[in-house]
Amino acid sequence: MPLIRRFFRAALALSFCLAPAIPCRADTVALFPTSAYASAIRAVNPHLRAGQSRAFADALLTNSRRNHVDPRLVMAVVTVESHWNSRAVSIHGAEGLGQLKPGTARELGVNPWSARANLRGITLYLHRLLSLFANSRQSMREAIAGYNAGPYAVVSAGGIPARAETRRYVVKVLAELHAFKSRLSSTPSVTDVATELDISQALEARQAAYWGAH
Repeated sequence: MPLIRRFFRAALALSFCLAPAIPCRADTVALFPTSAYASAIRAVNPHLRAGQSRAFADALLTNSRRNHVDPRLVMAVVTVESHWNSRAVSIHGAEGLGQLKPGTARELGVNPWSARANLRGITLYLHRLLSLFANSRQSMREAIAGYNAGPYAVVSAGGIPARAETRRYVVKVLAELHAFKSRLSSTPSVTDVATELDISQALEARQAAYWGAH
């Protein structure tokens, strides 16, 4: 039995490592001004400074586009995990915005205490989970469950594990996702899009300036 279990773990690890090469099916998101996402983030955590929320939104959108993940899903996960508190620590030792455990952060190659890196790690991890469960009837729910309980627990259970904590977690994230989709569901105006395209040209420089000082 231990040999079979080790083989199963190895097979899962291999598929998980290959997951980034598999395109995940994320919802198409309309182009919104970064300021709209920054405002939504500040609505969750009013203690954030305007510059912080803008930097979070920049990093969120940059990594979401790069990994083909709906940014509103990332926002929902961060909201449930830390309420957008980059210094949050759980009783289990999970750290930062996405409450990444040290081992997970190392596997993702990110520093969990860097909010920018944490958002990169969250988005990459969600991309892998969505890809891993892409063929499931409940791919979104199982990916969210995998973020909480780990992909091995979801695969072993053949779906969302029976753990009450994980089931509550899935419900909370989906509720936040629905709220963010409602808030960011209208098509932006032509002026908004034109303004955002102008601003996006300076996005990398703005991020470098902000994160270089933090």
